[in-house]
Amino acid sequence: MESIPNNDRPISTHGFTPEEEQLDIKRLLFRVIANWYWFAITVFAGLFIAYLVNRYSEQVYNVSASLIVKDDDNSKAFTGAENMIQSLRLVKNTKSIQNEIGVLQSYSMAYQVVKELDEFRVTYVLVGRRGIKESRLYQSAPFKVLIDTTGRNIPNYPVYVKMISNERYLLEIDDGMGVKQEMRFGELFKNSAFCFRIQRLQNFSGSDNNLGVRYYFKVNSINALANTYKGKVSISLNDKKGSILTLSSSGFVAEQEAAYLNKLMEVYIRKGLEDKNKIAANTVNFIDSQLDNMTDSLRRAEQRLQDFRSNNRVINISREGEILFGRIREFQIDQGAFELKGRYYAYLKKYLSSRSDLNQLVAPSAMGVDDTQLSSLLGEISQTYIAREEMRASVKNGNPGLEQLNIRLENLRNSLTEKVESLIAVNKVAQEDVLQRLNKVEGEIVKLPGNERQLIGFEREFNLLEKMYNYLQEKRAEAAIAKASNIADNKVLDYAMPENASIIKPKRSFNYLIGMFIGALLPLAFIFLLDFFNDKLTDIKEIASKTTVPVIGTMGHNRYEAEIPVISKPKSTLAESFRGLRTNLQYLLRNPEQKVIAVTSTLSSEGKTFTAVNLAAIMAMAGNRVLLMGLDLRKPKIQKMLNVVYSEGISTYLIGKSTLEQVVKNTPTPNLFFAPSGPIPPNPSELLGSQKMDEFMNWAREHYDYIVVDTPPVAIVTDALLIARFADANLFVVRFGYSSKEVLKLVEDIYKHKEIRNLAIVVNDFQPKRGYGYGYTYKYSYGYSYSYSYGYGNKDKSGYYSDEDEPKLTFKEQVKRWF
Repeated sequence: MESIPNNDRPISTHGFTPEEEQLDIKRLLFRVIANWYWFAITVFAGLFIAYLVNRYSEQVYNVSASLIVKDDDNSKAFTGAENMIQSLRLVKNTKSIQNEIGVLQSYSMAYQVVKELDEFRVTYVLVGRRGIKESRLYQSAPFKVLIDTTGRNIPNYPVYVKMISNERYLLEIDDGMGVKQEMRFGELFKNSAFCFRIQRLQNFSGSDNNLGVRYYFKVNSINALANTYKGKVSISLNDKKGSILTLSSSGFVAEQEAAYLNKLMEVYIRKGLEDKNKIAANTVNFIDSQLDNMTDSLRRAEQRLQDFRSNNRVINISREGEILFGRIREFQIDQGAFELKGRYYAYLKKYLSSRSDLNQLVAPSAMGVDDTQLSSLLGEISQTYIAREEMRASVKNGNPGLEQLNIRLENLRNSLTEKVESLIAVNKVAQEDVLQRLNKVEGEIVKLPGNERQLIGFEREFNLLEKMYNYLQEKRAEAAIAKASNIADNKVLDYAMPENASIIKPKRSFNYLIGMFIGALLPLAFIFLLDFFNDKLTDIKEIASKTTVPVIGTMGHNRYEAEIPVISKPKSTLAESFRGLRTNLQYLLRNPEQKVIAVTSTLSSEGKTFTAVNLAAIMAMAGNRVLLMGLDLRKPKIQKMLNVVYSEGISTYLIGKSTLEQVVKNTPTPNLFFAPSGPIPPNPSELLGSQKMDEFMNWAREHYDYIVVDTPPVAIVTDALLIARFADANLFVVRFGYSSKEVLKLVEDIYKHKEIRNLAIVVNDFQPKRGYGYGYTYKYSYGYSYSYSYGYGNKDKSGYYSDEDEPKLTFKEQVKRWF
């Protein structure tokens, strides 16, 4: 059995300085060790839960791929044919790495990818035999669902399928629909919620594992899938100076995530190439439209020239005519260039007035227009347009950034419109100037013979149309070369491969670690919470550290039926603890004149009466004449403990109805005398403060060696303070595990204000609990070179204790000690 301490500190009339409050590591360690079984249970439970999580959680895989994006800011990014394309400025590249990341993560891109992946339309799931674990299937289900688009199919609604044979299966739809019927493979199922056929993909044998297995499928919404993949695909730049992007996605099936990433890269590269070809294609189309208009005019001019030469037999012109014709050719070259520019400006003006998108304009260089400001405006428009489209993919209408880009595009459109109007006006002036110079030359041509003059006119018309036609053919060839030479700016570096996927959930080792950590933390937190919210005295060290009042004795728990165990069980450890208290009182009552011991407490039920009676009995057993006085006149208990009833007592003596001889009673215990409290008076405080009370105490001091006084609780009435004037030693009883910690503040306050002399604390009902660090033997050394030790343990026959005086712990008591 475990021992209980008799005292916890040296006794001194000067008291002690309270210890500073700090975390008692040793005490905490003892509590952890004492409750090791709780830690073992919770850690095992945590590990078991972690095992269940690892066992039944569906695995989540992470798949990655890498993509090289061409950096347009790098002048070395274009080589060969691409250099020629860029020099022609037919295609204006405005890409940046961050923009391309935005494109890859856009909703429109995700929607296009999911739309092209037909196998994503239906999700197949294998249900475990216990109905707990589920496994996603991708292109490995033993059947295929053929969606009939003529009917309705509710998205994300589970439809259960159970294989019965090679020809039939069981179809179940729960959640209120109540569908449960056998179907043939290939048979159409149609109701108000679904319309589909199920096609078997493999034959089953009688021993096939798929027979009897339960599956379910869900019809997916393309919009929901696009939003899902848009959110979970992450893209990172490997190197800030490079342009390699790493794309990663996580999901339940590695093959499905790899298929999505590969298709995403395919669609992205294809879309990039299509965007590059749009401007080149628009340039070719524009030139073709101009050529169509010009071909007939050129053919008619050529025919007129041939007819004139044939009819008039004029082959060549004179020397003077050749000179004039040469000057006309020079002006025709300028006139043709201005004519083409005028047509391009007219195209721009019409485009701006009729189209809202500005990303498919024909480049000025394609038509020989070299205006720096115009090219700059078109380039800025292209960049802003791309930035707006990328932002549209990730934000809603009304976003401040998107509105700002719209305003910027509108301002650029207005600036471009003004610029085109200005260029049209300038080009018109230039054309008029060339026309004036042509008119001057034609004035000189009038002097030539008529046939020659007509020939020059026909040749001039033909040459003008031919030069314009040849120029357009040249530009068309350049645009066609640019279109044919276009290659994708981006390329796949590494495709996503399912075999290279990594498992990110469940994290088995991490889950076991978390389970073990939480399992160890729960009882530790429970111990801390118990200590934090516990306002009862449950630690001897805490009592000693929170007050300067000395602890004079510690009484164990009374596990006997007797109210006075020091008499009925004299060899018990409880009786021995009272002997220790009796011995320690010698250091409070140093002089022979000091005889009165007052026993009080804060509240009822703390054991002051039990302590007073047993202390008086143990002192009498040592041969001292002891008077036990019941001065708790309001709620006396001593008579009940002694199982006696007296009609006379101290209250009757104090009112003059009884004599001293009538009040003091003999007891069965030698040398122990008892003065009962008597009938409960209406004015106990006045009686205790009367002269008759002084006379009684003086008489008792003369006739007895010790007087043990049972007083009322000090926190309820002031009677105890009235009695304290007689006491030479005041024992303040606190009950272990019952008295509040606030009691220590009251005791300390009384001690500091010297309201009671020679105050000491007695700890009653001490029950050692596991984990508080109490040893098996406690030894207290005092400043007077005296030591006393005892323990809760049975000694041999020659010792003080016997087994028969120590009852075995009941099951309830054993359980309480574990806590």
